[in-house]
Amino acid sequence: MTRRPLISVIVPIYNVAPLLNGALESLDHQTFQDFEAILVDDGSVDESGALAESFAADHPNFVVIHQENKGLSGARNTGLNAARGQYIFFLDSDDYLHPKALEVMYRLAQESRADIVSASYVHTSKTYAPAFKPLTRGRIDKHLSKRPLESFLEGKNIHSNVWTKLYKAAVIRDLRFIEGIYFEDVPFTVMALDRAGSVLITDLPIYYYYKNPNSIMRTSFTEKKVDSYLKLINEIALYVRSARPELFDVVRRRVLNKRFKMMVNQCVRKQKDKAVRRQLFDVMQPGVRQLVAAGAISYDGLKWYHKAALFLLLHAASSTPARIWMQSVKLFG
Repeated sequence: MTRRPLISVIVPIYNVAPLLNGALESLDHQTFQDFEAILVDDGSVDESGALAESFAADHPNFVVIHQENKGLSGARNTGLNAARGQYIFFLDSDDYLHPKALEVMYRLAQESRADIVSASYVHTSKTYAPAFKPLTRGRIDKHLSKRPLESFLEGKNIHSNVWTKLYKAAVIRDLRFIEGIYFEDVPFTVMALDRAGSVLITDLPIYYYYKNPNSIMRTSFTEKKVDSYLKLINEIALYVRSARPELFDVVRRRVLNKRFKMMVNQCVRKQKDKAVRRQLFDVMQPGVRQLVAAGAISYDGLKWYHKAALFLLLHAASSTPARIWMQSVKLFG
């Protein structure tokens, strides 16, 4: 049996052939090399799977797993099932890393003995190039918190995504992403932080987030996205009410109500077809009513126009008044 690597890097892959080489090259050029890269080809129908196989053939610490399409959550879960490392890191296949990313994250984890190291990232419209600025800002702004979930809720610069974090494998060993939804990072982050005994927070930008026009966040708003928001709000509410009931009110205000706002905003701003937008609000209305009845969404912390939208979704005979109201806010507010 081969020695257990220090870090397992999980790379979910789906139809990203033009960008995949950048993500893999950024791993190959890491100054820290004690890692395994688990490349999960999630049923790609382009050349992504073949490119991953070709790269892995020349790099013994890269392994490829092919599977039928299960979505991003399913691909990450497959990677988690195969991971052997003492730490886990996630890299999306259209993004890339600073060459010292793993070295710095591992060093900070060892120095602080934190269960999770949470770093920062750079938005970029440039594809991978091997020239990077030094990973320094005069000093490393870092903070060790022994109240990880509370620090996240207090806005302590812990991002809700999973790809800026190095996780101690033992902490998330039996934790999995919710399959069949978008925006799956949020419930995973809440649950992982709650399980962790400590988190080291740093402002070092180790991750390069590529502004892919075909990414889930930038494509048109759909019924599946409405359904995803409703499901993740419900799942987080159920988890927190059971595991951390003393934090439920603040989680609802800082996390769940925020996702309600994002759902409404994106429905108005990213779905250009008015007929489809009307259908999406129709889908949204009964789900929102159920979540409010369950206590998962409230008016707490909402701005006046979102309070008005929530009121209309709850009390109007149809979703039309809420949709028209939010459209008027978009155009004139």
